[in-house]
Amino acid sequence: MQPGPSIRGPHPTLSVRGTQLADAPLAAMRLPGPPRPFRMGTPAIDRFPVRLWASLTLRALRAVGAEHLDYGPCQPLRAAIAEHVQRSRGLRCLAAQVLIVSGTQSGLDLLARVLLDPGDMAWLEEPGYIGARGALLAAGARVVPVPVDAEGLDVEAGLKRARGARLAYVTPSHQFPLGVEMSLRRRQALLDWAKQARAWIIEDDYDSEFRYHQRPLPCLNALDADGRVIYVGSFSKTLFPSLRLGFVVLPPDLRERVATARRSLDLQPPALNQHVLARFIADGHYEAHLREMRVVYRERLDALREAAERYCGGVLRLRPVLTGLHAVGDLVGVSDVAVSKAAAQRGLEVTALSAYYKGAGAAPNGLVLGFGAIAPRDIERGMQQLAVVLQRAQALR
Repeated sequence: MQPGPSIRGPHPTLSVRGTQLADAPLAAMRLPGPPRPFRMGTPAIDRFPVRLWASLTLRALRAVGAEHLDYGPCQPLRAAIAEHVQRSRGLRCLAAQVLIVSGTQSGLDLLARVLLDPGDMAWLEEPGYIGARGALLAAGARVVPVPVDAEGLDVEAGLKRARGARLAYVTPSHQFPLGVEMSLRRRQALLDWAKQARAWIIEDDYDSEFRYHQRPLPCLNALDADGRVIYVGSFSKTLFPSLRLGFVVLPPDLRERVATARRSLDLQPPALNQHVLARFIADGHYEAHLREMRVVYRERLDALREAAERYCGGVLRLRPVLTGLHAVGDLVGVSDVAVSKAAAQRGLEVTALSAYYKGAGAAPNGLVLGFGAIAPRDIERGMQQLAVVLQRAQALR
């Protein structure tokens, strides 16, 4: 085998934006291998109906025609998504407004590129989703951290910091990572700002399907009378992450322009998965799976609460969890960064809450714990191991 070409000098550096993206740390702790306690971002893939999905895939393959092998959107999936979000989230839309993308990150990257010019200001929740920050940086935006409190994004603080921002990214149904729900008062204030500033709002509704107490407020898009809210959803949390299918619901007058601009970036996710998912939804399997998963996740959340109180009650205090697949716990007397690193050495994926804060202020000291990916018995074992980590961290103070 001939040796490769020798490198005679250093390569040119990345662009400024490329350097920012390459240097940005990933907040969520993830170790190689299958799900471990307390992995973030992964649902109960152990409970996914693989055989049913395989059967629907075989059925789709047998029905393949020329139209399935060419470029073009999957109309049945767009229609199924439009019907589902109208029924479950109160969002008024037509299938023509739905754009299928390769997951939430792909949708955020597309929207940031087509809605923002380099140097435009964009509000980002503080703390907030690292992936959204990356999409905004990749578009050359100036990211403006806006604090989050018990009512969600503090719109008044956003007005003081950057009234003239061109876009706001929010997670109003279940703020990531704190888990609070944006109040109706704040939602209306945000909509009023967007109308006056002629700005866009990206609503990431990433896991609102899983609620454990009261019914949710209508999604932000459903309250929007001015067409300023763009709704983003994904099947990574409701089905499985490697499916890589998400969707964007665009205002009617924006959809064609965005779809045309998108052709310079990518054309569409794999058509086969789209057709299988469309049949999965149309045949009622999606709703049935969501109902089953709500029971599963409630059991896993209860196991997390009980184990945290039993083994770590003096040091780790979980905050209330109303929605979603993760919990936030405040730490007493130990560093969240140190605990996260020490826990990783024991095979635990606990994420420091402070990693989600990028502004100048002091970050709270806590942990973000995913509970969706592992069974109750593994949650208990993981919490026992975390208790050992916390005890040793206290001893080293």
